[in-house]
Amino acid sequence: MNRITSIVLLLATLAFPALAQAQNAQITGTVLDSVNRAPVVGAYVAVSRNTPEAKPEYVTTDVNGKFSFTGLTKQVTYLVKVSYLSYKDATQVVTLHNDSEDLGSITLTEAVANLKEVKVVGQITAMEQKGDTTQFNAAAFKTNPDATTEDLIQKMPGITVTNGTVTAHGETVNRVLVDGKPFFGDDAALTLKSLPAEIVDKIEVFDKLSDQAQFTGFDDGNGQKTINIVTKADRKMGQFGKVFAGYGLDNRYQAGGNISFFKGNQRISVIGLSNNINVQNFSSQDLLGVTGSGGGGGRGGAGGGGGASNNFLVGNQSGITGTNSFGLNYANKFGKKVDVSGSYFYNRTGNTNAQTTEKEYFLSGGTGNQFYNENSRTSSTNSNHRLNFRVEYNINANNSLIVTPRLSFQDNHSSSVKAGLTTLANGSNVNSSDNTQGSQNKGYNFSNDLLFRHSFAKKGRTLSLNVNTQLNDRDGIRDLYSKNMFYGITLPDTAMRGDTIDQRSFTKSDGITLGGNLIYTEPISTTGQLLFNYGLTVSNSNSSRETYNMSFDANTYSDLDTLLSNNFDNRYITNRAGIGYRYRKNSWSANLGLDFQNTGLYSQQLAPNNAKVDQSFTNVLPNFMLSYRSKSGTQFRTFFRSSTNQPSISQLQNVIDNSDPLSLTAGNPDLKQEYRNMFNVRYALAGANRPYSFNAMVFVTQTNNAIVNSTFIAQEPTTLPNGVVMERGSKLTTPINVDGSWNARTFLAYGKPVAPLKLNVNLTTGFNYVRSPGMINDISNYSNTYAVSQGLVISSNISEKLDFTVSYSGNYNVVRNTIQPKLNNNYYTQGITGRVNWIFGKGFVVQSDINNQSYRGLGQGYNQNFTLWNASIGKKFLKNNAGELKLTVFDILKQNNSISRNVTETYVQDVTSRVLTQYAMLTFTYTLKNFGKMPVNDNNRRREFEGGGFPRGGGDRGGRGFN
Repeated sequence: MNRITSIVLLLATLAFPALAQAQNAQITGTVLDSVNRAPVVGAYVAVSRNTPEAKPEYVTTDVNGKFSFTGLTKQVTYLVKVSYLSYKDATQVVTLHNDSEDLGSITLTEAVANLKEVKVVGQITAMEQKGDTTQFNAAAFKTNPDATTEDLIQKMPGITVTNGTVTAHGETVNRVLVDGKPFFGDDAALTLKSLPAEIVDKIEVFDKLSDQAQFTGFDDGNGQKTINIVTKADRKMGQFGKVFAGYGLDNRYQAGGNISFFKGNQRISVIGLSNNINVQNFSSQDLLGVTGSGGGGGRGGAGGGGGASNNFLVGNQSGITGTNSFGLNYANKFGKKVDVSGSYFYNRTGNTNAQTTEKEYFLSGGTGNQFYNENSRTSSTNSNHRLNFRVEYNINANNSLIVTPRLSFQDNHSSSVKAGLTTLANGSNVNSSDNTQGSQNKGYNFSNDLLFRHSFAKKGRTLSLNVNTQLNDRDGIRDLYSKNMFYGITLPDTAMRGDTIDQRSFTKSDGITLGGNLIYTEPISTTGQLLFNYGLTVSNSNSSRETYNMSFDANTYSDLDTLLSNNFDNRYITNRAGIGYRYRKNSWSANLGLDFQNTGLYSQQLAPNNAKVDQSFTNVLPNFMLSYRSKSGTQFRTFFRSSTNQPSISQLQNVIDNSDPLSLTAGNPDLKQEYRNMFNVRYALAGANRPYSFNAMVFVTQTNNAIVNSTFIAQEPTTLPNGVVMERGSKLTTPINVDGSWNARTFLAYGKPVAPLKLNVNLTTGFNYVRSPGMINDISNYSNTYAVSQGLVISSNISEKLDFTVSYSGNYNVVRNTIQPKLNNNYYTQGITGRVNWIFGKGFVVQSDINNQSYRGLGQGYNQNFTLWNASIGKKFLKNNAGELKLTVFDILKQNNSISRNVTETYVQDVTSRVLTQYAMLTFTYTLKNFGKMPVNDNNRRREFEGGGFPRGGGDRGGRGFN
């Protein structure tokens, strides 16, 4: 079944038009700074026929300083001109005698003239498609002087930020780079909130391949949607940032800031934050989910802090959170060979929350559905240390070494009190529980990637070796005290029994993974290249749980509960070998590959009983990519890949977890690996000759042996095979393998500036289809969800003093189940948001944001319509308006709310949570702006074209691998 599905989807991709065999030629090259030989990112390269009347066409350099200009004619002479702000132009006349002419390294020297004397070359459009990169010119989007990079990118077509999650063209952005280098690791939210919009020259959006894939030019499936922030040349030298402090009613407070010191390649940034108004400046990677009590994406629009009135705002959280955080980022280049970047980040969050949860489980067989209602109060404290480091050493022109270690520590304390009641449709009680528990979890994660790359004398012949290591360890203690009542079947509820649980559990898990991947590439023609790869991965993990009941004789937790205790070992050994072929000529490129993979799984339960699982999986994993890109800005790309996903050790460990005595969970040692087929198509239009931009994308994922949940709800007291007794109405959830999982998404984005009105208009629409298999009481259910989404954003482009945005987002969802059709559901959610920032008079500032949320079809008591309105008024003063004092009022209408709905294959869940309500705060902010000029080394002022230097990338974004 796996191979048949893969072949069918692969053949479907081959139905696209055959590769064009155009005879167009191309010019390539790399633009470098003359002083430090660093890549010049975002430089404009103009190419025209070498005649006075010829009109030039433009491309820009990528994060590696590389450019490629296609669609040219052989035996014709061209003029190549490279321009960049604050640099002198560089020109060269080139006659194309071959299909491809590589100009090598082009060095630019800084101009001595003031910025006012710099001449603008050509007309720069708001958005252009440069190969596989979508590039936005920041100057085309006007923002207020206090705006962050996050504020800037939200004006750009197809980019959204919701509750700290950045999406670009329908995909989640996992990395944000600054001039091609990491900034605070892979934390996209932290980077965008720390950098002011005024230092940004361009925003680049692309799929960043892994370092090894960049070098070889073959996509290995490990790429990530990435944003690269290209800073202005005149902002690469100086100090900038802001500090702020505020205090308000109900003892609400906030203080923090961010300061950056830029001196060419040396960059140091320091950030800090402390508040109790739900504001955070980091992403969810620092809240590792040890417990579920802190975090969560509540509804109700902008959270504490007031939207536009606070630039560190992430979004509304469930409950009320206090945050203390500190971070340091460092980047530098030592000589011509060593690039270093690293960061340290610490945060401590404390969250308190109160929630009401309602669940309806889908049952069959005439027993009616089961309803669960819960009221809970939770609190948690989470501390996290995160370190990232990267060293890139260009040993010589043919060899390089990249080392990337990462380390994080976490300490989490949490407690909860909750009361739950299970009933049937006729109103009879099934069971109830009063549950109190506390837990403490500590752990660390360490990983390191080491990549060695070698280029042979023959262009396109390369060898690369990647070695990776992963270590993790986690220890936890949990105390549980629960009083539970179980009612009889007859009415009224006269037959009932109760039990009390008083126990302490100790959990420990650790693992180590060692892996290596060797890749060799060989050119076989001017347009073709072969790849041979072999990889070996060995993973060992152990997980144990010891549960002790209270011994009333000894008044201590000393009675080992063997039914709830377990010790489990797990080992994976994966061998993978494959071959690939790459074709590239002019505007067309294609990859075709086939991997053969064998995975051995050995699992052993050591306690309380000895049991073994020994399995082997053999898979054929095809991949295919076809892309076309024109100099006019048209891009087409289709991609297919098969992959596998291994079950985690917690999914394999078959010990009962009774954290919620009415809802038990356990693993399944017989789980098989998932087999996934992924297919996507992308089409983009953008360029200087178009007054608009358009992106269309289709993503399809089909999974065989999908790991899903099987839920068993006891209709009467039931003894499980391990001896645990399930009372009537209690639930047991275990993972199983099921075929038939599908996820399909489409995304369309259209953006156009309306010059007469000085507005930017962005329109998005999408359709999602999700088919989720599951099982409840041994009956399979497939939940089919159809969702249509529509978005509209109108943002101002009037001036820096008047900045406003109006947006609409609507989602209509249709849910259909194969069992219990009467529970099929249609529901609609809608959000309308308006934001304004107006600077007038002698430094007066008015800021306001209003967000209306509407929910329909969620059920009685959950269909709501509420409005969150925040506003502030302030005054700028001091020299250059560096100081600002403002008064902010949050939730003026006192309507802030938090509602969420979760529809699965076995139940529908509605949750309401505690939120931050109205308060007022007075805040002082000081802004630092001190920019200088880069020093110029007269000895390095060369305008000639030079060769040499180790290449910094590969693939469609440049590289030694193949051009």
